[in-house]
Amino acid sequence: MKKIFLIFHGRFPSEKAASLFAAKSCEAFAELGSELVLLVPRRLKIDRNSPFKFYGVKENFKIVYLPTIDLFFIPWFSKIAFYLSYLAFSKVCFFYLLFEAKKEDIIYSNEILPLFFASFIFSNTFYELHDFPESKFSFCKKMFKRMKWFLTTNTWKMEKLKSTFGISSEKIILELNAVDIGEFNIDISQEDARKKLSLPLDKKIIVYTGHLYRWKGVDTLVETGAFLNEDTLVYLVGGTEKDIERVKNLKSRGENIIIVGNRSHSEMPYWQKASDVFALPNTAKEDISKYYTSPMKLFEYMASKRPIVASNIPSITEILNDTNSILVEPDDPKSLAEGIKKALEDFELSHNISEKAFEDVQQHSWEKRAKKILDFIDNTA
Repeated sequence: MKKIFLIFHGRFPSEKAASLFAAKSCEAFAELGSELVLLVPRRLKIDRNSPFKFYGVKENFKIVYLPTIDLFFIPWFSKIAFYLSYLAFSKVCFFYLLFEAKKEDIIYSNEILPLFFASFIFSNTFYELHDFPESKFSFCKKMFKRMKWFLTTNTWKMEKLKSTFGISSEKIILELNAVDIGEFNIDISQEDARKKLSLPLDKKIIVYTGHLYRWKGVDTLVETGAFLNEDTLVYLVGGTEKDIERVKNLKSRGENIIIVGNRSHSEMPYWQKASDVFALPNTAKEDISKYYTSPMKLFEYMASKRPIVASNIPSITEILNDTNSILVEPDDPKSLAEGIKKALEDFELSHNISEKAFEDVQQHSWEKRAKKILDFIDNTA
């Protein structure tokens, strides 16, 4: 039995996708027989009694809350607070592992600093690269040299990891993000889902779920409202209070753009089953959107059997294409609106791309993802 220590520096539990990602990964590794210990920071104002219930995951792994410096309650201090917390947590993780882990155990994280510290004692360090460093390449190169394995969530990051940092192909596994397919392909009609959420039954409903950051293309989606019919409503489900206020104040927001705010992850399948079309309007103006991301919500959309209208950018076309989605010009509200109208008006096309997306997403369950990672470790150990 492999013992894996998975390190996550973030609020746990929380509404953020990265936190859910950690929980689902732990559950999947443990389900396949690994002994899994999740290390997370002990932050203020976190309910540590119900993370398994919060995410709807099996209680098949251990969660250890480690001390850190938590100054996030000071609004103007957030950036410094993050670095203080990150450094403190990374050091505490090192000492915890020093006493609790064995040298053959696997230290796994998408956080490079705690892995770097751990690498001086433990050789089995596994770095899951989510973002790509935009500067300080020489510093990162020193850290990366100490990693035994890498995972990238798209081809662009894999190639850049090899070309920029000289990492050999044998040390890298390419594995996209994942979804709990059964969680989103629930047995409920569109009408019943709308009744459950108190949504109108006589309107066309476009759904966007997730954060409302600019790089997610939310501003473009808001502008799209001006090009849609009055009986077509766009629901934005998610976002922090700060981003919700920002979007509310956009001058281009019309009455058909409805900001729902943050909702529990368990409610998302109902929003998605209530929809006619999903929007994925990522911008091409920022590298994090154009190249780095592998959106979890995309896989959730694919599992929900509704047509997807998405930006035609490399990070998205790693997964989507003309057979399983409608691709539109990024940062172009009119093009996005035309794609949405096409999905609403062409029933046969929408049915076909929805079915193909559902077929394609079968390869991206959490269990299959974890199995590929464990097999990769076995084959390269």
